[in-house]
Amino acid sequence: MSYLHGLDSNKKNFEEIQQPIKSYEDKLRYLQSLRYEVMSLKEQIGNDFQISVPYGNYIDNKTSAQRFNALTQSYNDALKKSGLFAGISMGVLDIYTSGYINDNLVITRSTPLVYGGSGGYQKFFNHYVGTRLYGGLFTSFFNDVYTYDIRNGASSPVSNPYGGPGNLESFYMLAFMSADILFEFPFDNTFKNYIGGFMGLNVGVMYYRPYASHPQKGNYYPAKYIWNYNLQVDYSFNLGMSLTFNNIHRVELGLGIPFSYLSLPGFAESADILEKIPANFWRSAVFLANYRILIKF
Repeated sequence: MSYLHGLDSNKKNFEEIQQPIKSYEDKLRYLQSLRYEVMSLKEQIGNDFQISVPYGNYIDNKTSAQRFNALTQSYNDALKKSGLFAGISMGVLDIYTSGYINDNLVITRSTPLVYGGSGGYQKFFNHYVGTRLYGGLFTSFFNDVYTYDIRNGASSPVSNPYGGPGNLESFYMLAFMSADILFEFPFDNTFKNYIGGFMGLNVGVMYYRPYASHPQKGNYYPAKYIWNYNLQVDYSFNLGMSLTFNNIHRVELGLGIPFSYLSLPGFAESADILEKIPANFWRSAVFLANYRILIKF
């Protein structure tokens, strides 16, 4: 009889909790009722029954109801911020080359505006901490190349080596893979809008080539000035701040700070193939503005 009475009581409670959940407090009461109903049924059925509760692999079933509900809500909110994402970016940086021309050391600088896209996957573990893995591509418009005097910062455009109109220009591109740690804090009680930041590591391959207008061969013809072309590996730190809206829209301002380079023999050719002192190619930190959107199916 007690068993049947327990089933009747459970049925009544089940009917009650089937009512629409209208508030966060109702949701907590629903989860608490469901948890203890399952535990009650387990005691009646026996120890062979395996309990299954939300996030049971992470939350001890001896945890207090209040803490259980708080942790469950935290994991639910983290799940809403996790998934595939895609984004677009725009930024600016300085590109430098150096080498000897007629036994004189020449340093050049160009300042391209770069733009591109990226995509990857992010995973949050709770409201505050997550990680992401993503890849992307930046490319640039053609930009004038300037000689740069490191003693006083003076610069002047490099004239067209073919004698055509305009000055020497360059093209820059960077393909990359990144892994970041994300940290953020809600700035309202909806747990949908966050302010935070990110830090991580980036490995990329960057490409550089100068171009100029050729009288017979048209605009943007490859030109040899310090480099004919260069392809090399780039290592950098990622660092920045972010704003997240409604869990899925993320706006970021950040820096990609290079700390090392790796030349790729056979994938670079200097203008002077008989050079005694190797030419160099490097970049400054890139300042980026990113917009990323979480893709929910």
